[in-house]
Amino acid sequence: MKGKHFKNKNEKKDEHSNKKRKYIKRNKYNNKKYENNKKHINSKMILRKVVQVISILVFFVCLAITLFWMYSNVQLKKIENDLSTVVTNIQEDNLKENKELIEKGSLKIDFTQLKSINSDVIGWIYIKDTDINYPILQTTNNEYYLKNSLYKTYSSCGSIFLDCNTKKDFSEQNTVIYGHNLKNQKMFADLEKVYKGELGDKITIEIYTEEAFKKYMVFASYMEEPNLKVIQKNWNQEQKTNFIESAIKKSSIKFSYDMENNKNILTLITCDSTGKKRIIVHAINTD
Repeated sequence: MKGKHFKNKNEKKDEHSNKKRKYIKRNKYNNKKYENNKKHINSKMILRKVVQVISILVFFVCLAITLFWMYSNVQLKKIENDLSTVVTNIQEDNLKENKELIEKGSLKIDFTQLKSINSDVIGWIYIKDTDINYPILQTTNNEYYLKNSLYKTYSSCGSIFLDCNTKKDFSEQNTVIYGHNLKNQKMFADLEKVYKGELGDKITIEIYTEEAFKKYMVFASYMEEPNLKVIQKNWNQEQKTNFIESAIKKSSIKFSYDMENNKNILTLITCDSTGKKRIIVHAINTD
């Protein structure tokens, strides 16, 4: 009886130990599960906060871009209003009566007033039936007027400007002018209409300087990757002929023009709508 009692006592002790081990094991499991759940919850909270912060940042960035775009447009509108006092359109009736006005183009430009605003003004460009009707500026590099206005204040719209290595009297064989292609159809955006043939096949470009008036007729327009060859200033006669023939071959439209190889070329350059390629317009001087 004594041995049986001792055995029962040991069994009870073992049973108690087993329960204790199971309890400890269960607690460990529950604690581990709790910690995992806690980590998961913390991760979700952190992720939610990160998403919230990113959303707020995106909102403010978009707001800043929108406000800046609106500011640039307001600034551009102000410049256009100010320029309306500098430029006078000559009525067609007057043109018929006055041959001298015909020779000087369809605009009168007050260069004295323009230069009082900005001494970098070297001319004016006008293309009929487009919004291209702007002063031409030139400085010592080709970066400044990409992001600065006529008033030399920062503007994403930039300005229309002459290549910094080009003579301002348009006497070189190839004179190059740059301008942005803006979504609001300002600056050189209408060159896309030339490229697409929306202005017809006979397009005249008028250039005004303090000393002279020059008229050009478009002979080619095409789109391609940025290419330094199009801004080459001077060639021999064979190179010039090859350049003109190559441009005409690449042209999206067959233009109507009077071509004389001894005349100088005007090249206008802007970006396409993606900003990756360039829309290029070539015109020949008809003076």
